[in-house]
Amino acid sequence: MGTAIGITGRAKRASWIAALSTALLSLPLQADYNPRVSPEPGGVAVIELPNSIGEGTPEVYFRGQRVYTMNRAYNQKSDDRWVAWIGLSQNLAAGKHTVQIRQPGGRNRNVYLDVVAPEQNVVKRIVSNGKLRTGLTPSQENRIRQEKAMIDSIIKGWQGTGAPDKRPFIHPTSGGDLIKPFGQRVFYNNEMIFNQNGIDLSGQRVLAPADGRIVMIKDLFYEGTHVIIDHGGGLFTQYSHLARVNFRTRQGQAVKRGEEIGKIGRSGHQIILGKSFAAPLKTPMLHWRVSLNGVYVNPELFLDKAETKSY
Repeated sequence: MGTAIGITGRAKRASWIAALSTALLSLPLQADYNPRVSPEPGGVAVIELPNSIGEGTPEVYFRGQRVYTMNRAYNQKSDDRWVAWIGLSQNLAAGKHTVQIRQPGGRNRNVYLDVVAPEQNVVKRIVSNGKLRTGLTPSQENRIRQEKAMIDSIIKGWQGTGAPDKRPFIHPTSGGDLIKPFGQRVFYNNEMIFNQNGIDLSGQRVLAPADGRIVMIKDLFYEGTHVIIDHGGGLFTQYSHLARVNFRTRQGQAVKRGEEIGKIGRSGHQIILGKSFAAPLKTPMLHWRVSLNGVYVNPELFLDKAETKSY
């Protein structure tokens, strides 16, 4: 028998969040940081697990992917509890989903997470009798597939090392303006051809938003000069379209919160619907992505609220 966590239904969103804040996040003031809760596709769920610290370290899985867990006090009067951060993919259906807990000694159990429908479903659908024309050459298409698979293998791989910073992210562009928000998806005859799986920002310098380790520096077709940082626990950040990386930035090295990793540029390509799938960037920008347990989530959920007030 599992345990239900959450309340379904858009009409009950306010009560869901209020209940979650009270029942799941009743923490002492010195508690570790958590991303802002947004139990909808592209959001993050933070749940208390029915495991006490004395039961040992659980392995927690959501849709086959291991998720980050940490231990902390449930509230001032209770025993310590395990907490899970769960990234919710943009194409995740609203409703009840199973969270699997694998306990040392084989004492496994399930709990259930309710995902609510988004307030705004930012989806555009194009229906046509004709085949989609991209203008890409076969070699370009093959390169794009290989590069996507390479990135997926990194962000879906469980490194098992370190843990995310215990502070909110700092802004990666020192407060640059928002050019395009997270979330838009475009489908052509039910095939997704565009997915805004990050946010686009203006600015000049690119800063590491939290401590981590650089696991990729590479020139890619769409992303251009591209950097990936592993922050531990299945949390990764990505930085696309850089003009250059900092001369001290090297793959495999540790980076500190606020350390400059590069300059914003316009390397790589972009999709302009109806024109080209390999259009050059006209304006310098940073495409910033955050992934958790292998899926892309809204980066703003990891920023301090003061850094998102203009969004």
